[in-house]
Amino acid sequence: MKLPVLCSFALLAAAAASHAGSFGGPPPFTDLSPLQSGIDGSYQATCRGTNLTGVLRFAYQNGVQSGGGSANAYSFFVDGDVVTGSVTASITGKELAGVLGGQDFTIPTSDSGTSELPLVFIVRGNRANGQFSGQIDLEDRMSAFSGKGNVTPSPAEDNTVVLIQTNSGEALAANYDAVQIEPFTIPSSTVVPTTFEFEGVRTSIFAQGTGGNLGTTATATTTN
Repeated sequence: MKLPVLCSFALLAAAAASHAGSFGGPPPFTDLSPLQSGIDGSYQATCRGTNLTGVLRFAYQNGVQSGGGSANAYSFFVDGDVVTGSVTASITGKELAGVLGGQDFTIPTSDSGTSELPLVFIVRGNRANGQFSGQIDLEDRMSAFSGKGNVTPSPAEDNTVVLIQTNSGEALAANYDAVQIEPFTIPSSTVVPTTFEFEGVRTSIFAQGTGGNLGTTATATTTN
């Protein structure tokens, strides 16, 4: 008399466990299991502040930040200016910190790699630097992260162009004009100092530019 009742309870318990596992039970029975362990992958966040909207991204490969420039960059629209640059990010446990680099510039050269003075080239005035820090949850299936940061105008830069027109040491000694030195100053940027908040996710378990499936798994959300 009791055996059918016990069998019925066992079947109900098994069905309930299977149902719970499909939505929130422990792996490997979850349909929404986390991304693979570790910190490798591509990360992207949206940033919001007063008169600021932007995106920053960075990538990790083999436990260190990837060297791909396009995978580690930011682009902000700040008070009417668009500023771009590189991102250097560090993940340490649950802590996330990073630096926003100013826009690089290069001195124009000829096809042979030499320059001639005087030089004329343009450095955009809306350069910016910055930093950000926050928390990251690598146990979350999306590796969600969030925090705060700020951008500031790039300061004035004192630079020097050194032009060596020959590889011959004797020629250099005999002809002072073979070496030309021209100092110049790049004015500071006009970007308004601005703080921002960011929220993002790991969009792929593969670092961008290293091959593999780069399909995104989610989109980042924003907060004012």
